[in-house]
Amino acid sequence: MKGADHRRNVLIMRHGERIDFTFGSWLPFCYDEAGNYIQRDLNLPKTLPRRKDGPKGYLRDSPLTNVGAFTASVVGKAILEKNISIDDVYCSPSFRCIQTCSSFLEAINKKDELKIKIEPGLFEWLVWYPESLPDWMSAEELTAAGYNIDEDYKPFVSEKELREAKETCEQFYLRSAFVSRGALSSTTGNILIVGHSATLETCSHELIGRKPRSATEMTKIIQKIPYCGLVQLTSVDGKWEIVEPPSLPLTHSANQRFDWKILLN
Repeated sequence: MKGADHRRNVLIMRHGERIDFTFGSWLPFCYDEAGNYIQRDLNLPKTLPRRKDGPKGYLRDSPLTNVGAFTASVVGKAILEKNISIDDVYCSPSFRCIQTCSSFLEAINKKDELKIKIEPGLFEWLVWYPESLPDWMSAEELTAAGYNIDEDYKPFVSEKELREAKETCEQFYLRSAFVSRGALSSTTGNILIVGHSATLETCSHELIGRKPRSATEMTKIIQKIPYCGLVQLTSVDGKWEIVEPPSLPLTHSANQRFDWKILLN
């Protein structure tokens, strides 16, 4: 008699709305001369963790806006309503991804239970960072800031390896596939991966048996992946396919900054 199918799910999610893309040059706007953070807009967080390299650490490693954190929470609640369990969590070292992951886990009531595995191999294509990679917050810093980080996790691609590497678009796909396959072989349940727009493409492509796209083709695809975009892959006995996501898409428009003084003109 044939046994029951072993079904697994992988959810891959882009981070939420980031401060720098929303507010532009925000550091001089939000930090005083003493390096103290000041909330200047309701879409900016009330507080931000202090970094070992000071406010400039956020220059290339942007936090989420409040809308970004809220969006991650909304998607998480949609997953909770579908009763889809998450057993392990892998995340890009970018702070916006850590925040997105934490908001999602809080929404599914797993923030204290599931530790976030920070995986440098989930970072963006290195070609987009020709000078150097950002200086990310350490696991210890993130833990001190209240994030539930797996400080014992050994990544599939170390930060040192990533910083010393140069890669083609094909190698970027291969790196992403290496992380996806590694995560699956190291676990037995459902996985959440939180990364960047390209993560949805590059971490799923090899699993469904496809070859890497060209850089031009990949760029066209990822431009259509919004903040907190979510894709689900499901396997039955090892055969993976992309299926309809468990949550509805989330669509919203831009909201420009309002200056009440225009009414005095």
